Amino acid sequence: MSLGIEEDNKKTDEHILVCLSAAPSNKKIIDTAAKMANALQARFTALYVRTGTKSEDLDKEKLEEHIRYAENLGAEIVMTHGENIPVQIAEYARLSNVTKIVIGQSNARRNHFFSKVTLTEKLIEIVPDIDIHIIPDTVKTGNYQKRSFTWSMEKPSAKDYFLTVFIFAVCTLIGLLFQKLDFTDTNIVTIYILGVLLTSIVTDGYLCSVAGSFLSVFLFCFFLTEPRMSFKTYAVGYPVTFFIMLISSVLTGALAAKLKTHAKLSTQLAFRAQILFDTDRLLQKAKGETEILDVTCTQLLRLLNRNITAYVVENGTLSEGKLFSGEKEDTEDFLIPEEQQIAKWVCENRQHAGASTHHFPQAKCLYLAIRSGDNVYGVIGIPLQKETLDTFEYSILLSVINECALAMENAKNALEKEKNAVIAKNEQLRADLLRAISHDLRTPLCSISGNADMLLGNSDRLDEATKHQIYSDIYDDSEWLIGVVENLLSITRLNDGRLKFKFTDQLLDEVIAESLRHISRKHDDYKIVTDCEELVLARMDVRLIIQVLVNLIDNAIKYTPPGSVICIRGTKTDGKAQISVEDNGPGIPEEMKSHIFEMFYTGKTTVADSHRSLGLGLALCHSIIEAHEGTLVLTDHDPHGCNFTFTLPLSEVTLNE
Repeated sequence: MSLGIEEDNKKTDEHILVCLSAAPSNKKIIDTAAKMANALQARFTALYVRTGTKSEDLDKEKLEEHIRYAENLGAEIVMTHGENIPVQIAEYARLSNVTKIVIGQSNARRNHFFSKVTLTEKLIEIVPDIDIHIIPDTVKTGNYQKRSFTWSMEKPSAKDYFLTVFIFAVCTLIGLLFQKLDFTDTNIVTIYILGVLLTSIVTDGYLCSVAGSFLSVFLFCFFLTEPRMSFKTYAVGYPVTFFIMLISSVLTGALAAKLKTHAKLSTQLAFRAQILFDTDRLLQKAKGETEILDVTCTQLLRLLNRNITAYVVENGTLSEGKLFSGEKEDTEDFLIPEEQQIAKWVCENRQHAGASTHHFPQAKCLYLAIRSGDNVYGVIGIPLQKETLDTFEYSILLSVINECALAMENAKNALEKEKNAVIAKNEQLRADLLRAISHDLRTPLCSISGNADMLLGNSDRLDEATKHQIYSDIYDDSEWLIGVVENLLSITRLNDGRLKFKFTDQLLDEVIAESLRHISRKHDDYKIVTDCEELVLARMDVRLIIQVLVNLIDNAIKYTPPGSVICIRGTKTDGKAQISVEDNGPGIPEEMKSHIFEMFYTGKTTVADSHRSLGLGLALCHSIIEAHEGTLVLTDHDPHGCNFTFTLPLSEVTLNE
């Protein structure tokens, strides 16, 4: 059994790398690598090394077809940049822990003994510890062959021709000036080499710089050597000078052109890497799917400079599309019903569709699903009518969309985690409530049952004083149970949002007086004092406020010794009605004050009947006062005791004369 587990772990560590190219046999190589990855349950990566040559543009369509094919087979598309392809492949293989490399035989053949080292031979030399699988090439390549240097050159524009001629015309004039000033031929040759460098910088491709190299030799020979206006020369050493000058110019021009090309590619890479970095940073700060989608589309605008259409999945259905306008495309409407239907198809089928794909190729946009696993969070549309995406742009586009999908998944998980936390808290409250009810209600119920049984069985043998005491105990326990039930009903209705408030204008003194009629029968053992200003009119649900006052007064009676003074004050303070319940009891310890309004918190006290508390009264009072847009606070009463104070909104008194 343990051996089977170890083998499965080994399978998951495998990483298959297939090399992408425009060769016709590349599809077969991708197929083989995909089958190998599926069999080994391995990670599957397709790598393309961009060299920046013109041949890449010539084979662009075929290469993109192979990239899409590898992507459909589950490959992760990766692109790197560099001239030395074997070195780039080997470097990526080392950094990504690649275990197997799959390559075609057509890329591994040597034509003759003096041929340069093949790609496979170079890879074996650089990474001897990685398995390299060579797939036999049975596909007829037809006319496909490696592009020559001449065909890889970019065709110059009329501007490039003009600049080339102009530069060397200026170089020739400077050379004639140097001859009159008796400068040596060496100085004049450097002027032409400088001209070759300038040509490589200001023109595109290699052709103008190579042509400039030959032109510099011809101009130097024709205008600046004796006899002039002729390609003949009297000096014996001039042919050697011409040859060295030509070689130097060609090498200088080619090097300068190559550096320029690589500098351009490096700038693009730096810009796109910055896009990815900024996207990741902004997505981490974004909150909600809408904000995440806005950030993603904004970054895609920076990357592609074209219109972006975006759809987000809301409640299981695709929302109406939103257009983000770029500068490169016209503000054409890409949200027509036909395009929206394609976006819905992409959402339902979890596949790419639209322009440049096999599904709905007549569409104006390429539609890509924002998905993570089997979950689809939205759809991105990229217009492709005027200009298609190159392979590198497409790779960055997929990376940005994957980052967007990951951010949306994290946001969804965070929301679900928050909901689960609320559910867990509610379940904990329910459990605490049931535990408190089962524990704390048992005592008064047993007391009522026991007293009732005593009256039923021994009524004839009990004197009137004993009977009266039993009746009083039954009544007190019943009243306590009624109060608990009322608190339970009120607090559950508040939490569920089912409690309907009936706000009316009431005088504080009348509300306080009504509350005193509902307090515990034990208030006779206490001195209760009221001090209320006249004509203080407050906006309240009188039934709930009476319940708050009854809870606060009963709480003071419960937790203070007999003979204590309880004072109820009603005042008008800072534009609000204020009611306070003060006592001169022992007070509440400092460590308990921060928890006093929490549900099911009863604290630790030595009062004899303190077991008769579910910890709901103060929590209910706090919730009711908050619903009245007021505040309930606890302060110390001087010199000792507690002071519970709450506020209510004032009402205007209207006098009819």
